[in-house]
Amino acid sequence: MDGREFSADDVRLVDLLRLLQELSPEGAATACRITLRDAAGDYVGEALLDSRALEAAVEALASLVAYRDAGVDGPLPVALTELEPDDDLDPRLEADLEEYCIGLNCGELMGLAAADPARAVAAFDEITGF
Repeated sequence: MDGREFSADDVRLVDLLRLLQELSPEGAATACRITLRDAAGDYVGEALLDSRALEAAVEALASLVAYRDAGVDGPLPVALTELEPDDDLDPRLEADLEEYCIGLNCGELMGLAAADPARAVAAFDEITGF
């Protein structure tokens, strides 16, 4: 290293770059290039995304924007990878999740989704009451 101190933002920016770079499998056709620069405008790196990774990144960011725009108090949702096995989940959230997951056969729904996405959504809605 060049001996300089790295801020928390610098470290998170490198983490972001690494995660973006890992979204697409090696050798996949490039749909876009994302270039990251730090607050001073210095080049940090580049991530090449294939079409599937680009779609996933857009959907993930859109959900975070929707969460923020909904005016929910508190921090943005923690990434599942940051949860430790001993972390306590909000008991109300856990109860809601269990209530909606009872009766779901994920394998069946995924098979149905592959054959007929609209029927899979309708089946999910029927089970969960949405």
